[in-house]
Amino acid sequence: MSKIISSDNLEEVININLQIEKQIQSKVDTVLSRYNDSKVISSEKLAFNILKKESLIQIPINDIYFGGLVVVKENFRIAVINTAQPRVYQYFIAWHEIYHMFFDEDLKESLHKVNFDMELNERYADYFAAKMLLGDVYDFYFSLDDENFEDKIFRCMDVYKAPYKAILIQLYQDCKKFDNSKLKSAIIENFDKQHESLVDKFERLGLDTELVKPTYIYDVLTLENKIKKAIDENPEIEFHKSNLEYFKKISNNILKIKESFINEDR
Repeated sequence: MSKIISSDNLEEVININLQIEKQIQSKVDTVLSRYNDSKVISSEKLAFNILKKESLIQIPINDIYFGGLVVVKENFRIAVINTAQPRVYQYFIAWHEIYHMFFDEDLKESLHKVNFDMELNERYADYFAAKMLLGDVYDFYFSLDDENFEDKIFRCMDVYKAPYKAILIQLYQDCKKFDNSKLKSAIIENFDKQHESLVDKFERLGLDTELVKPTYIYDVLTLENKIKKAIDENPEIEFHKSNLEYFKKISNNILKIKESFINEDR
């Protein structure tokens, strides 16, 4: 089982971030220049716009650990996102999967699982996702009037549409840059906390509670129609037909695939 990011290995995470920062920023620049012709301003909306143009299945799966899948068959890659997760995590998972679909040369013909929580061995994809969503979190954090540390983090989540840990990791990295030991201590103290009801916390602060609720979207037709259109336009090309059969097989067996991963992780 993969190693979950916690306060115990946070320093290791930051060290990896610093080592790969230029590589990841280059990939961020590539996505923004090549895949945003419509000039979509909202980063979270851009992620889903890109995936829908590529290959996306959205399906609610009632498992708190399951974020999604990237399914690979030759050059055909399908992103699967679990819409039973809160919206804020779906946004992060979407960018995570975009990294694997566009840049992961080691992604072989298989199923690549994306967990709900961050894992150390997924640092490239997670750092890419964080960079796509986050701005100057450190500056925004200190612009807030709230006295409570967690309230400030929730406000950062609301503004950047990014998960709790993604906010804390970026803040911790900035703390090292600005030598802010006080904030570093607060981050370590709060990093491993479990928040059972973010809806109540967001509601208390007057924030958009939809961000921390699931969407429960079920959409396989968008991808199916895209493949069928490709067949209609180029009926002589066999791999479109092969992709349609593979898509049907995958969409019919996603729940079984998910169950096998759950058994593997427990």
